[in-house]
Amino acid sequence: MILGIDPGLASTGFGAIACGHEALSVFRCGSIKTLPQHHVSHRLFQIHCDLNELMAAVKPEIIAVENIFSMVRYPRAGILLGGVMAIIYLTAFQHDTAVTEVSPREVKNALAAYGGATKAQVREATRKALGLDDLRSFHAADALAVALTVFYRRSRGKSDIVPGRNTKEDIRR
Repeated sequence: MILGIDPGLASTGFGAIACGHEALSVFRCGSIKTLPQHHVSHRLFQIHCDLNELMAAVKPEIIAVENIFSMVRYPRAGILLGGVMAIIYLTAFQHDTAVTEVSPREVKNALAAYGGATKAQVREATRKALGLDDLRSFHAADALAVALTVFYRRSRGKSDIVPGRNTKEDIRR
């Protein structure tokens, strides 16, 4: 099971895919939404709690998270996304689950065969790859695309994932 995550303070997308011998299937997808009127600390705690419940239900082998980027014009957005990333890493650590990051360009190349693909093109490629009739949420689609990218990376033998890396057991050594 690979759990893909598209980090965001307002909406953190998630998509878990089961990697069977013959086919991929969506186990669960959606988004964790927070309310803008709440303080940032409350919103980050909500993401932590919801992600904790999700991880307990999904029990992923690995978490694939999309790298964040911040435009120079919006430094506060980058700082807030850094907080979300910290929550994701903390929760993964608490569940002894390895984490790997995937760049948006790698996702676009893996699914649409073009690093400059649009969100709509990536969503459509994700929908087709997973055999879904509909995939309305861009956040869930992005998270599923990240999970698929890690699946493709691993199936090509280009895994940067080492068992035990980024887990409590690794840190104890």
